[in-house]
Amino acid sequence: MENLTSSIILWLGALIFIAVGIYAVKREKPMWLWGGSAVPESMVKDVKAYNRAIGKMWLACSVPLLISGVAVLIFPGISLIIFALVCVAGIGVLAWCYHKIEEKYFVK
Repeated sequence: MENLTSSIILWLGALIFIAVGIYAVKREKPMWLWGGSAVPESMVKDVKAYNRAIGKMWLACSVPLLISGVAVLIFPGISLIIFALVCVAGIGVLAWCYHKIEEKYFVK
């Protein structure tokens, strides 16, 4: 029962990331990533492509949580390792990906 609860929590977190990704893709103004920092339209070359890239990034962030949710039911120890890697290394990867998106879509 405890493992099922953990899986549901992980899947709910993944669903939130998926919802944010879908919202980013459908948004007409530039999507922000960091809390409180809006992205002016004048800074983005192609808003639609920029938002699509941000949306894909959020969707990619949901994958490890989905995998961890399944793994916790089968191998609880492995899911803990995956989740820890996502929390620690994932933040760095997220920042790196966003930097690459900025390089590609921001006006220089």
